[in-house]
Amino acid sequence: MERFSLLLCIGVRIYREGLQKALSNHADVRFIRVCSGTSGLNSVAFDEIDCVLVDVRAGQSGAGSSCVRAAFAAARGRPVIALGLDGDDSALLASVEAGAAACVTADQSVEDLVAIIRAALRGELVCPPRIGRLLQEQLLRLSRPEREVHRLSHLSSRERHILSLLTDCQSNKQIARGLGLEVSTIKNHVHNIIVKLNVHSRTEAAEMLRGVDNGLMRISHAP
Repeated sequence: MERFSLLLCIGVRIYREGLQKALSNHADVRFIRVCSGTSGLNSVAFDEIDCVLVDVRAGQSGAGSSCVRAAFAAARGRPVIALGLDGDDSALLASVEAGAAACVTADQSVEDLVAIIRAALRGELVCPPRIGRLLQEQLLRLSRPEREVHRLSHLSSRERHILSLLTDCQSNKQIARGLGLEVSTIKNHVHNIIVKLNVHSRTEAAEMLRGVDNGLMRISHAP
């Protein structure tokens, strides 16, 4: 595999110089550029840079995920590796969500780092398995409203109207009286709603509609 070039985006000079020296002596590293934190990214020529290493340790100016996000935007597709995380799941997840292709914790070695850089350059996402699981759960949470909107679209206009009345906790008898229909007809509609939405009860169906409506309301009011 070809040697690679790095950009070290590290605000603390002693840390930056120490890592630069350690990596410069490694056979896999072609050359290293440095900048003192994400504020210096705009002055970097990225043409020959293969990978960006950004310091996200606690105590640095700005949140770690903000540093990763800034580096990710500047790198234009080059992998960004978050350095110095302490193994906290929330911080690891935030860095990956901000664009980090890999996370290097505080107890990993230079050899670990080089192996991780290699994997990131191959297009791999390098993070602890538990973070991969958390990302999967996050994607499922994000996709759930879309899936539920799709299921709700299978309802007829009459079924959607009756479902909206179910969210008001109306009984079949109340709905039938309000719509001028037989109770048996309402029962059939409720049964069809439950089947189409693939839920277990009228309560679960009503909760689905509430959740989707609330989610769409939050989206519509987002800045």
